[in-house]
Amino acid sequence: MNTGTKIRTILVIATSLNTALMATDLTGFNNPTVDTIYKVVSIILNFIIVACSTYYNNDYTEEACQYTGQMRLMKDQHRGNITGENFTDEAEEVGDEDA
Repeated sequence: MNTGTKIRTILVIATSLNTALMATDLTGFNNPTVDTIYKVVSIILNFIIVACSTYYNNDYTEEACQYTGQMRLMKDQHRGNITGENFTDEAEEVGDEDA
């Protein structure tokens, strides 16, 4: 698992816990202004963190990491950032030339 996936996963878990605490009113500060600011900031951060976690590719398995690397390579080739032969396509079958 790459670092970005780990960070996004931790942030989503923390945001979920924060949302649960807000829903049960366990995060009261006994100050209406501070309570309002906390709730507004929490909702905004919740939206941002969940949106980022949903948008970015989260590679939880080794296979997912491998295919993410292949997709990044193909995107770079498509954009023209990588020049040279394309070795990612299936190799052509070689027939028996001696027969």
